[in-house]
Amino acid sequence: MLVRFGQLVAWSQTPLLTPMNHEYAPLKDEGSRGFHGHRRPSSLPGAVFGNGPLTGRPALVALSADENPTLVTYLKFALAGAICCSATHSAAVPIDVIKTRLQLSDKYHGISHAARTIVKEEGALALLTGLSPTAVGYFLQGWFKFGLYEYFKRLYGGLAGPERAEKARFGIWLAAGGTAEFFADLALCPLEATRIRLVSQPSFANSLPEAFSKLLTQEGFRGLYAGLFPILLKQIPYTMAKFAVFETASELIYQALESAGKSKADLRDSTKLLISLNSGIFAGICAAIVSQPADTVLSVINKTKVTGSVAEATLRIIRELGTRGLFRGLGARAIMVGSLTAGQFFIYDGLKQLLGVAPVHKKEQMPLVTATASSSSVTAPAQQSQ
Repeated sequence: MLVRFGQLVAWSQTPLLTPMNHEYAPLKDEGSRGFHGHRRPSSLPGAVFGNGPLTGRPALVALSADENPTLVTYLKFALAGAICCSATHSAAVPIDVIKTRLQLSDKYHGISHAARTIVKEEGALALLTGLSPTAVGYFLQGWFKFGLYEYFKRLYGGLAGPERAEKARFGIWLAAGGTAEFFADLALCPLEATRIRLVSQPSFANSLPEAFSKLLTQEGFRGLYAGLFPILLKQIPYTMAKFAVFETASELIYQALESAGKSKADLRDSTKLLISLNSGIFAGICAAIVSQPADTVLSVINKTKVTGSVAEATLRIIRELGTRGLFRGLGARAIMVGSLTAGQFFIYDGLKQLLGVAPVHKKEQMPLVTATASSSSVTAPAQQSQ
């Protein structure tokens, strides 16, 4: 059925529900069962509204093959996020090694000089330093980041209600991204500390288990989580900008295509992935600029053992580096973050298609359900353009 809330349109075969357990479709009887008599799991938030072929606007909440997402659906989101983050960050390790060295030393003069110097002095394999903790750490981070982002944007959208969610969608994207990243960073921080120690001190250990164990033994959990405060300062703004800018860029592209007479329902999956790729590039560059100062602070903190509180160390480093020092290595990081963010959304959306949780757009005629808070009506539209 086509469910319409004012300007909001979503195709659905089941009643469209919010996390508040309100149903915006005719009820067969009193109680919690919807139009088709299916009970919605009350513990997981459903979609607020979806990609409507009549609107040309991407959904605040993407309407998946399971319009009321179950735990399995969210696990698929999490798996897709884990794979895309692990794969892209692992591929970007050489650039990240160069970026980290530029942040931690004045001996390098630019990206190309740093790359040549590292290869000459330490060998080509030095550019892969920290690969293991990167792959494992960002698998865990991607699992929580993308899985929880999909959950929280539905939750916050449902709490806001359809009309307010439409108006405040940018804020909801920001809030969902920030909340998801907080939990993701708790899993990432120990492995990120291990990675940076291996990159900044290649002789520290010969493997991930050895480095992790050595860091834990020498400095305890304090050492593993010494960078949590700056990593939160870096990653939360980064992820907020990443998701919000990506969603906005995608929305603008789809609106432009709609104006040209091509609705999202008419686009091939490959075209949608290209849109994700281009939106991801723009989102990544914006996110890199926003989070660069905190990324530099994080690299310096993890280079040596922290003395005093982490907050004091952070403020001291900021004063010592100054504005110019905080943005050292931005060029290399912008290339890395822009590329990996684009790759992440490309892989993520592709995996969602393979896993059957990508947005669904149906063009066949279905009954039109117009719902309000107080009443609902069903009509059968004539030839309605899609």
